[in-house]
Amino acid sequence: MSVLTALAALCAGVLFAGCSSPPDEGTLVGTLQAVGGPAGTEPLPLSGSVTFHGSNGNIATIDLSASGRFSAHLPVGRYTVAGRSPQFKGGAGECQAPGPVTVTKDVTSHVEIDCQES
Repeated sequence: MSVLTALAALCAGVLFAGCSSPPDEGTLVGTLQAVGGPAGTEPLPLSGSVTFHGSNGNIATIDLSASGRFSAHLPVGRYTVAGRSPQFKGGAGECQAPGPVTVTKDVTSHVEIDCQES
């Protein structure tokens, strides 16, 4: 489900609560990447997906290209952010951002999601 689809579903779900305008939003940008390995190895961008779990229960997932970069417009709130890539443990391993991320109205925040290689 794309972030825009998730936002539309959120709005539709609270239509009777007065959702007549878009919610306050901020932007979260970052990269899903593999880190670690032999000394001197640079982070490797990963394709795959990133999922945002909001403290209010909302969940949105976006797909990533080979660049591993993402930009998501999300309702204001706190999110845990996780990523998966077929290039990391065959897609079976989930990679977590270092901690919750706060999305603030009209602010662009940055987060790196590191998949730790052995």
